[in-house]
Amino acid sequence: MKEAYGGKHAATSVLRNALTRQGLRDPRTGQPLSEAMILGIGGGLGAGYILWEFDKYDSALIVLGFRNRWNYDADFLKNACERLNVAVDMRETTSVKKAQANLDDALAASGTALLWTDKASLPYHGLPPAQKGHSIHFIRVEDAGNASYRVDDLSASPWSLSRDVLAIAREPIPSNKQRSMYLTPSSSFDLVSAIQAGIDDHISHLSRSSESFSLPVYQKWAKLMTHATNKKSWRVVFARRAGLYVTLRSVYEGITLDDTEGAGLREIYADFLLEAGAILAVDLVRAAERYRACATEWRALAEMALSDDLPVFAETKALMRARYAAFAGQDPSSLAEAMGDLEALETSNNLDGWPLDQSATDALFERMGEQLHTIFEVEQSALDALKQAMQ
Repeated sequence: MKEAYGGKHAATSVLRNALTRQGLRDPRTGQPLSEAMILGIGGGLGAGYILWEFDKYDSALIVLGFRNRWNYDADFLKNACERLNVAVDMRETTSVKKAQANLDDALAASGTALLWTDKASLPYHGLPPAQKGHSIHFIRVEDAGNASYRVDDLSASPWSLSRDVLAIAREPIPSNKQRSMYLTPSSSFDLVSAIQAGIDDHISHLSRSSESFSLPVYQKWAKLMTHATNKKSWRVVFARRAGLYVTLRSVYEGITLDDTEGAGLREIYADFLLEAGAILAVDLVRAAERYRACATEWRALAEMALSDDLPVFAETKALMRARYAAFAGQDPSSLAEAMGDLEALETSNNLDGWPLDQSATDALFERMGEQLHTIFEVEQSALDALKQAMQ
């Protein structure tokens, strides 16, 4: 039994690590499947943008959906498992007692369980209390004895949580339904068919006309950057600049740091295509290159949102990188220090201290809107290259 912890994206890493622990291997090499392969088999990439406004806190946050079915997480995981011939036992309940019993059953059956939690209620993330109940987050747990658990959560070594703290972290988001999942891999699966199904899903999903869950969402977002009257336009939402600092910070964080390999999963999908091409005997190099071009454009948008030209933005990025480095290194004191400094910057820049005048703010919105149009075009080009290669 090989132990595996950590990864680049929560859903794909916990699934990959659970399957590795339970003995699932690439039938060609005898090695565990890569996280990139899990992403691709699960259906690859997605597209999504939501602007959440919190008037109570004078703030707004961006939710960016980069993975296939980012808004229906259970579907993504079940699709990946079905393609890998892995049986899924998923249980939901509103009862804390029953949720614990479900977890106990999962651990007894397979030794590990996938759980839906509230990210801000996991203490090692160091998030402020105001964020509780806002972010669904996947973890994988193993019984560590003495009413505690080893937690697999994007770090190379496991975290430790007590039974009581984990129970609290499973409660705050009602739609989670205190969901738990455990897996039973089969002795065999068809890797070629799994890859083909994942690519077909990716192409179908991103070829839709939806302005909420497919590529046109980026055209819609581009228009909302500068529209004069739409109530979700940035010019309208941020007319007083309240929350704009936090929103730009969340754009940068969501693209480069938060539950992504650094460019909206586009780099890891390019890695999948190179692996898949070799297995399918199909030339997917150009498609992979186009997805790396998408990654470049996403990074450009992130840097545009928080330009180094403004010292406060450069400091913000440095603190966010320090925070994520401290998380990866499991250094809670450094993480808390970085979070404290970020909260101080938020207090001084989120409303009255906004560092740009009207003209400069409007120009920033224009540049971001233009970049989003570019992102749509490059994303469409990458999708077209993949379609052509798979014909």
